Amino acid sequence: MWEPTGPLRGRIVALHGFGDHKGAFEDLGRRLAERGFRVLAFDQRGFGEQRDRLFWPGSEALVGQAREVVARERERRPDLPLVLLGESMGAAVALLAASGPGAVPVDGLVLVAPAVWGGDSLPTLYRATMRTLAALVPWLRVSGRGLPVRPAEDPEIVRALARDPLYLREPRADAVAGLLALMDAAQAAGPMLAVRTLLLVPGRDDIVPTRVQLAFAETIAAPDCRIVLYPEARHLMLRDRGRDRIWQDLVAWLEHVSPAFGVARPCRQERGPPRPTAGDPLGR
Repeated sequence: MWEPTGPLRGRIVALHGFGDHKGAFEDLGRRLAERGFRVLAFDQRGFGEQRDRLFWPGSEALVGQAREVVARERERRPDLPLVLLGESMGAAVALLAASGPGAVPVDGLVLVAPAVWGGDSLPTLYRATMRTLAALVPWLRVSGRGLPVRPAEDPEIVRALARDPLYLREPRADAVAGLLALMDAAQAAGPMLAVRTLLLVPGRDDIVPTRVQLAFAETIAAPDCRIVLYPEARHLMLRDRGRDRIWQDLVAWLEHVSPAFGVARPCRQERGPPRPTAGDPLGR
């Protein structure tokens, strides 16, 4: 937890991504604390220093854990704003925790490079392969080596993850299959979302395609929903080069001020009336 040294203005519960742990928010937590926000990050079940590390706990367990933590934070200081922030897989968990029956009472939701690659947008062959491996050899460790993905622009970020003993580099096949199911559920949660929402989307995401994140934004029902696109950013945007500008935009949103650096717009694009066709002035 990162505590402000001055007056407390609000609280943020932060959920890390797949394979990661609470330390992912070290730098951001300090910056937000400087601005008066207490940041609580924790190792989600199956990750970090949790005793069930390596084993996929299931979507319900992850969402349940997030809801419990948020509920406790709400009880501690019900008079202060409470925001739920999730990065990648953490964003998927946050989506489910803040929507539908049993939605946690938060004042805002921040989704960073959200893992919403599900439904028809996910290649059928990949989905079928992971389901087969999970059923036949769930213990098989899956490596991403050799894949044409670049999670960060700064190579030191990737090297730091390789050195981190708590970072899960080769997850089990059943964990990857579980992640796919989580993303399916998260992608379907957009129409059930009512809370004030901010999406921070990297324009060069090799992990969750940018187009998928942008398409998902259009499904969010919350009337107060903003998307901020960073054309040059990659998946680990909160830690990568240019992170300071993203942090500043996040603080601006928390303070109900327009972001200054990213390309911001409402989640749902306004579309004009259909063009009339020849012979029918009303376009019917």
